[in-house]
Amino acid sequence: MSVDRYDVVIMGGGLAGLSLARQLRQEVPEATVAVVERLRRPLPVATHKVGESSVELSAHYLGVFLGLGDYLREQHYLKNGLRFFPGGGNTHALEDRNEIGPPERARVPSFQVDRGRLEGHLRELNEADGVTLIEGHVVKDVELCEGDGDHVVHVAPREGGEVFSMRAGWVVDASGRRALLRTKLGLTRPANHLANAAWWRVEGMVDVADMVPKSSKAWHARDPEHIRWLSTVHFTGEGYWVWYIPLAPGPGPDDKAYTSIGVVVYDDVHSFDSIRTRDRALAWMERHEPQCYAQVKDLPALDFLTIKHYSHGCARCFSPQRWSLVGDAGLFPDPLYSPGSDFIAFANSFTTELIKVQLRGGDLVGLADRYERFYQRAFEVILENYRTAAPVLGSPSVLGPKLYWDDILYWIFVCRYFFNRLYRLPDEEHARFDRLGEEIAVLQTRAQKLLTEWARRVDEPPKGANIILPRIPSILAEMYLSLVDEMTVDEVAQYMKDKMVEAIEALNEFALRAVASVSPQQACELAQAAELSSWPHRPSPERVALEALRGGKRRQKLSPIAREIDRTFGRQEQHPEIESLVDLIDRAFAAADEVA
Repeated sequence: MSVDRYDVVIMGGGLAGLSLARQLRQEVPEATVAVVERLRRPLPVATHKVGESSVELSAHYLGVFLGLGDYLREQHYLKNGLRFFPGGGNTHALEDRNEIGPPERARVPSFQVDRGRLEGHLRELNEADGVTLIEGHVVKDVELCEGDGDHVVHVAPREGGEVFSMRAGWVVDASGRRALLRTKLGLTRPANHLANAAWWRVEGMVDVADMVPKSSKAWHARDPEHIRWLSTVHFTGEGYWVWYIPLAPGPGPDDKAYTSIGVVVYDDVHSFDSIRTRDRALAWMERHEPQCYAQVKDLPALDFLTIKHYSHGCARCFSPQRWSLVGDAGLFPDPLYSPGSDFIAFANSFTTELIKVQLRGGDLVGLADRYERFYQRAFEVILENYRTAAPVLGSPSVLGPKLYWDDILYWIFVCRYFFNRLYRLPDEEHARFDRLGEEIAVLQTRAQKLLTEWARRVDEPPKGANIILPRIPSILAEMYLSLVDEMTVDEVAQYMKDKMVEAIEALNEFALRAVASVSPQQACELAQAAELSSWPHRPSPERVALEALRGGKRRQKLSPIAREIDRTFGRQEQHPEIESLVDLIDRAFAAADEVA
């Protein structure tokens, strides 16, 4: 503790804080960095933290931005994407439920990460790079300076002892749900999304394939490489999902593999009280996912944790007064799709750019405001994926289209924006991506309303379908595989515009499917509830008329997007009460227009 002043003091040494420290040493090497963390090494394996599963953006951040790609491939599992079994398990055997997931190993990598081993590795790398690690200590308070002077961070040993002070040019709160600055400054905001989680770890691999008898040969034949278990596996029903996440064994001969088991429930369908202890969570699982219950009930739990109302917003995460909030210390949407590490990647990268400006000169106020607007807007748009998803999680018919749609927006805008580091652009060049982002946000609102209202009305049981997402080759797969293609800024902008045209067409196809799948009365109600009157683009009469055709005549006249959606989900069967789909589409949109 010979140095008492640092350019950056990071309060918290979990994934957010440690990855930021590494990014700063790589991109701002002149900055002195200290990390204050309550836990000392060695960290236990299978550390009980949320965020074990990465998706494409956070995997790119860890693997490419931070240079951890080889380490992740060698020491952790290459993830087999997201896999879903919708429809609820209390009435259907797993082999009779729809299965939605990728067909093969990931080509654009994502990982199942043992947080304990990853964070231990990051500590070693940071220490070697000159980061000061103050382990076994906690931050007691922070005095923020509103002028040009240093902030003051008061620190003490975790076990008790004398408090000492550190001066900091920039303070980063990476303290997780302790949320030091968010609490101190009164920045917490509701997210209008009330859901809860319980999770625990068990020793060994819990394999989803063991839930299906060997006699179901066709089901097992879908997975000739036996890699289903490498997915983040979701068992979904109305207002809930259960997860299985595998955690790889360490490099030692006695190291063991583990599995993370979790339950997420929405308040308006299932109470937090029903999962707040492990016994209650298991009893809940026995009622709603009895096959999962039978598989895990006798496996000793290494730990157990719950979070009530885990989603929260934050009034400000990036301040020109030289502080920022990263990870859960700032805002958090939902664990479905594992976006928490994506938000860490954004927040850390924004913070790194702001510290560059502070140390090297530039418009700190303007850049902090721009990053704040983008980050908050991204949170609002992504939260729409989860906030009204309770009915969709229980719908075998609608969950697939939702996943298709959510993949489109994630791959063509969110990932593409981050992979190409567009946040580094000057304001005048960045403005066009702000505009594109707003167009995406409008489409997102329309899509999630449609999907939710569709799921509330359609009543189709699971058919045991194997829905491959993304199907290779396909338009959706091209969006995924092209993430690693190098593009100029102009090429990225044009790519986004072109793909938004396809996104709009896909949305119209889902609107057509939604109307065709319910009764005429429900179709009009759906159109009103989903506010289809606000759609400037609607299924054309020529497109709707093709539904009267059969076979090759119809396929030849469909657009590439329409053919792909048919191949992916099968042709939509019309509700038996529908006499003319063309007339019904007109009536449904007219009913929506009348209400508007």
